[in-house]
Amino acid sequence: MKRKGLATMLAVMMVGLTAVGCGKGNASQGQANATGGKEEVKTLRFLDVTPSEKRQTYYEGIFDKFEAETGIAVTYESVPWDDAANKITVLGSSNQLPDVMTTWSGWLGQYTQAGWVIPLDDYIADSRDEYTEAVNKLLWKSEEDRYGHVYTIPDGLMVKGIFVRKDWCEEAGITLDPTKDWTYDDYFDLVKKLTDASKKHYGAAYRGARGALDPLLVYMQGYTGGNTYDQSGKILINSEDCLNAFVKWTDVYKNGYAPEDAINWGFTEMVDNFTGGLVGTLINDSEVAATCQANMSDDQWMVMPMPKSTADGKLYNTINAPYAYSISGSSKNPDEAWKLIEFLSRPENNIEYCKLTGEIPIKKDVENDETYGLSGPYATFARQLNDPDLAVPTTFGPFDYTDLHQGMFHEEIQNYLLGNVDARTALDNITSELQRRMDMYLQDNPDSVIESALKLK
Repeated sequence: MKRKGLATMLAVMMVGLTAVGCGKGNASQGQANATGGKEEVKTLRFLDVTPSEKRQTYYEGIFDKFEAETGIAVTYESVPWDDAANKITVLGSSNQLPDVMTTWSGWLGQYTQAGWVIPLDDYIADSRDEYTEAVNKLLWKSEEDRYGHVYTIPDGLMVKGIFVRKDWCEEAGITLDPTKDWTYDDYFDLVKKLTDASKKHYGAAYRGARGALDPLLVYMQGYTGGNTYDQSGKILINSEDCLNAFVKWTDVYKNGYAPEDAINWGFTEMVDNFTGGLVGTLINDSEVAATCQANMSDDQWMVMPMPKSTADGKLYNTINAPYAYSISGSSKNPDEAWKLIEFLSRPENNIEYCKLTGEIPIKKDVENDETYGLSGPYATFARQLNDPDLAVPTTFGPFDYTDLHQGMFHEEIQNYLLGNVDARTALDNITSELQRRMDMYLQDNPDSVIESALKLK
């Protein structure tokens, strides 16, 4: 899932600024004022940092339901994503934050230190078992390890799967079972079998442009325990096992199992050519399921889980909680704010929201829903989130690698695909630069703890 860069946090500079309104505000209908000796109905403020017309419509509708049930009114406020970080800094510095905010995990370091969000440990104590294992043991454990407490409730989860042309498989006599484990060798074999250039059928939507290293990294990390570096900061993905994985992965393109112009493909080209019938498999996030539903019939596509590592049996998969709900340190009604978050997180309400955004619900109780149940289009994604072998691999490093992600990573792979360098040279060029930056980071941050893969067990 694409993410825009964060604006620089300007906490010190913003202290003296006066906060202004955060976009259009719409109070839920039925808000009452104090009359006839009655206590005034509490009104909560809610801030959405990724506004859109459909999101605002959803939230205003759900806030009406919340008010009807609790008598607590909610005002919807919004701020464009590009302005959100600075806006929250202004509001936080002047102690004018709304009661509930949608937040991004990258902001939590500053927000927890500044006291702009409050711990939710006591609120979730009696209901933790209702949430998926991925929320409990991966997302919340990460927050507890980093910040000492749980500060957010995810709005939904994103996890990757392999979209497959079911109609092509039936034509080729191939039977796939999304409830069974499989390996990357099984996947590569499927890609080969689905390729028939005479029919303009290619086995894989190969990502050759920006982002090309992302899925390849996860495959290589199956041989490193999910880690990019060891605990001393030395890079692991330049081993012989990782080199062999690099070659197997890129052979999908070099052997003609992907269209020739896929060397320049990004997200849009991959999705369009899968739904359009040029390629038979696509590795991507659950959000793509909505596009498949809109453009394909049910008998044309299915989703397989990501393959498990043959080295340790783990299911290495990247997991995103695009945004999450937090209670601000400015809230004078934190208990009521929690009631709102609790209401938004109810299975039926969270399911409605996730269907809108292409995410996976955060609670276990979704098996009876036709979308997320055992036979629904998102069933494979939901099963992965509860798989005891699930593990989230580490990133490229704790340093800024934006320039590498936008250039060097895929350019080195392209050089290999075009025959300009051999596989070892391409991989060494990438890993040497990562090592150089990691060494510089550790020199400047000698007390840093090296990131390790998160595992359910």
